Amino acid sequence: MNLVQLLHEGNSCAPTRCKQYSFDVNQQAQSLSAWEQKYNQHGAGQFNGYLDEIKLPGLHLFEEYTSHAVHQECCVNPNAVWIGFSMDTHRPKVNGLQAETHQLMIRPAQESFELATPQDFHIFGIVIDRDLLLNGMQFGSQGQWENAQWETAALVENSLPQHGCWSLVALIRDALSPRSILGQKLIEESAAQAHLHAMLRAAVIDRLSAFQVSTEREPRSYHTRRQALRRLYQYIDQNGDYPLSISDMCAIACVSQRTLQNCFEQELGVSPATFLRECRLNAVRRVLLDQSQQRAICDVALGFGFYHLGTFNHYYKLLFGETPSQTRDRALRYQHAAVVQQFVTTSRSAFI
Repeated sequence: MNLVQLLHEGNSCAPTRCKQYSFDVNQQAQSLSAWEQKYNQHGAGQFNGYLDEIKLPGLHLFEEYTSHAVHQECCVNPNAVWIGFSMDTHRPKVNGLQAETHQLMIRPAQESFELATPQDFHIFGIVIDRDLLLNGMQFGSQGQWENAQWETAALVENSLPQHGCWSLVALIRDALSPRSILGQKLIEESAAQAHLHAMLRAAVIDRLSAFQVSTEREPRSYHTRRQALRRLYQYIDQNGDYPLSISDMCAIACVSQRTLQNCFEQELGVSPATFLRECRLNAVRRVLLDQSQQRAICDVALGFGFYHLGTFNHYYKLLFGETPSQTRDRALRYQHAAVVQQFVTTSRSAFI
């Protein structure tokens, strides 16, 4: 269990307000508690990011920043629904579908999904108890949950472009800001805390009720791409290793080289060879950060198909902004996010 998990789980009955900074993409992945997730960095240079969050009973609101393009494999904690959105110019993709500024990304509990985010990116997130959302939507004016089948959708949208997302962004920023009245009240001890939390949950559901599932259907080419990429991901998960050539990738994905190229360029914005090499470099980095692993760096690299140590060192430093030996030396520093500030209502304390 890491420091962030201790901070969350040790105060699970109390609203927790916390901001954490990370200097490694794996460190960032650990910041969100009660999620199963793996981050791969796909932009060159030293990573930095932060997670700014408040966690209430049945509701978790957060803003996340990542400095580099990241490919995420995620699974939300049981009995919850994840909703994500961003107002940045460059857009994220959930399961290969690009989310526009008037759309919310949505994924149910215990269902793995992919999230691809660009460099220098801010994303806002809501993790809400499924039953809480279900009840709120059912008793809304349109009964959106049952009628629109939110749980089977990857994207929901607002008929007024950007307005709905901006209202959610404003609400989350107010809840996270120590200068706003809402932000101050949420971290104060008060007999009215339960009422305030109920009001905040109702405000979130009220804003979500303005969204509907998109009526557009994905083209056949989208499903072809998803099936091909899913076969590759399943192969890697089941076998624990990576294909080392384009021909191997084509055989696993059951597509031609041209189709494979189109899959990666349209969904991930890179060539298959580049994406595969960067995934292998990320896998090496995770081993180097694991202090229980004491294998020589050259042996770790060889295990992931890097047969020329000079070439491996070049690509590793290019991607992560440091050498493999520097990563190993900094492993302890990268184990936990830096908790800048944490507030717990029961103690009125702040740890800097």
